Amino acid sequence: MSLSRRSLERFRSQPSSIRNATLAIIGTTIGAVVGGAVLVRIFARGEYQSIGDALWYSLQTVTTVGYGDVTPESAVGRIVGAVVMLTAIGFITVITAAITSAFVEAARRKAEQDEELETSDEERAAERIEAAIGAIGSRLDRIEEALAIRDGPPGRSDAAPEPDR
Repeated sequence: MSLSRRSLERFRSQPSSIRNATLAIIGTTIGAVVGGAVLVRIFARGEYQSIGDALWYSLQTVTTVGYGDVTPESAVGRIVGAVVMLTAIGFITVITAAITSAFVEAARRKAEQDEELETSDEERAAERIEAAIGAIGSRLDRIEEALAIRDGPPGRSDAAPEPDR
């Protein structure tokens, strides 16, 4: 498995890591800068005498800064520059959107887990309340039985009848 594929799989398995997101954006930007520099150095060698000039031009192009100190003169150099711009802007945008989506998904999953924990806490509390009510009911039944034994059968009274007046 290639390094980029392993990195992508690692990012997918742990998308909510700020470190992973930062590394993905930095890696994508560096890849676009270096790739653009290599292309412009190959196809417009006469305009970019050193790899440093090509890297500087590519960095300006990827970031859309374009200071103007290093610009392509030939059609080939401009075409490479346009391809670098469109590719880098689109690619970095897609990577950023994927990272944002991963953060949103991670937050949604965490909210679901929190909700499940809250629901299970509520269910446990309801079970404890039901058990307490059952215990109270059993105790009341025992108290009624004890009173019935002490007072005798219903309708019988050990107390003397009240005199008529």
